[in-house]
Amino acid sequence: MALSIADLHPSSLLSSPTSILYSGTLLNQAYAILINFPRPSNGFAYPLHFAALATFSGAGTLLSSPLLLPAPGSSPLQLIGNTLMAMSVSLFSWTAYTTQRGRLPAIFGGKTPDFIIDFGPFAYVRHPAYTAYLLGWTGALTALAGRDDAGWRVPALAVCLLGIVGVYRTGVQMEEKQMLSGAENEGKVDLGNRYKEYMDKVRSRWLPGLI
Repeated sequence: MALSIADLHPSSLLSSPTSILYSGTLLNQAYAILINFPRPSNGFAYPLHFAALATFSGAGTLLSSPLLLPAPGSSPLQLIGNTLMAMSVSLFSWTAYTTQRGRLPAIFGGKTPDFIIDFGPFAYVRHPAYTAYLLGWTGALTALAGRDDAGWRVPALAVCLLGIVGVYRTGVQMEEKQMLSGAENEGKVDLGNRYKEYMDKVRSRWLPGLI
């Protein structure tokens, strides 16, 4: 019989490497949207896109919540998932340290930065924060697939992950178009030229040498 969170003493939560790493990935994403990448004061420029991201992420969190509970034994999939989630936490921490709090806007915020960050993780991929999020979700899916009590949650979480990838891909395209176009970034033509040079230097959006 599968356990539920309600069946367990609080001390049972966060009692395994998987649950700790999973919690770390969720906390990173919460910190990102609430603190590190602030929401625009006048609301999101693309509220429907952000709503889609929130929906997929919220559903994914609910579906992957068994990772907060201890699982009997271990499996190669859980170990792989833990590795991916550890990479996610490390990459996001590096990205947050590099960008510093409040310097870059939230996804779908519609605000163009006044500068380009080309050091730290940005020297390897153009959107390391999104890479970190996707590593976390992929790790959660992999770890969940290694549990005997996951059942239907695995394919459902896979659908959510595909949705998250699609939303982030759209966000990346919007952000890069805005950076490159002087008409859409408040006339910051020089910024667009410099971003084009940055794109020529760092060709990968998410994974170095791949995509």
